[in-house]
Amino acid sequence: MNDADEFLDLFVEIEMWLRQEINAPDEHLGFSAMVRRVARKDQIVQQYKEELIQYARLRNLIVHERVDSEIIAEPTPIVIENLKKIRQYLIDPPKLIPAFLIKVKVRSKDDAISKAVSDMSKGSFSQLPILAGKKVVELLTSETIARWLASEIENGIVSIDETTIETALAFTEDKEHYCFLSRDSTFYDALEQFNQFAERGKSLDAILITHSGSKEQKLLGILTTYDIPRLLEGIGLDT
Repeated sequence: MNDADEFLDLFVEIEMWLRQEINAPDEHLGFSAMVRRVARKDQIVQQYKEELIQYARLRNLIVHERVDSEIIAEPTPIVIENLKKIRQYLIDPPKLIPAFLIKVKVRSKDDAISKAVSDMSKGSFSQLPILAGKKVVELLTSETIARWLASEIENGIVSIDETTIETALAFTEDKEHYCFLSRDSTFYDALEQFNQFAERGKSLDAILITHSGSKEQKLLGILTTYDIPRLLEGIGLDT
């Protein structure tokens, strides 16, 4: 396959994806028009809009402008590599697993607060999934611990060794502050969750990853707002 053929194959894949995105079976709707329309709702297309429109012009030169049946324009290797990246960002974005596959630290509701504090300090994290049996039932955060601690200080009694995590969890401000995604979810799916929570005026403290997105399953990974720059970079968006 020569460079022009590889470029055209990539271009057609992106063109088909754009048609699916706007449900446009009408083949008379041009590539550049589809790019502009999809860019209104898709951050990735918006970021690469001008490049895609330029590539549409190159595609027209390759397909329609010829001298003695010979093409008069050839895509450079840099152009092909860039189009490959855009194609991957749009059609085959990276999945959460294996990118965020880790051994997730968890605790039981019956464990002492002191154990949770120790875990957070040693692991330098602020969110700790809490289990009842094998099922995730809560997400303990450092903010929740701070609110519980403030209440205890007001009462003049503080015992992090004798108080259970379940007691501190009563000080969670909003129970809807975490969610689950499946291992096959993409970086884009994770960013969408952060956006959707923000649109509802809520804070998403963590996304918990399981095999199919069920809280009944073993945790495979976790990501927080601190991972947003990594998510953006992984799908080619500016941080």
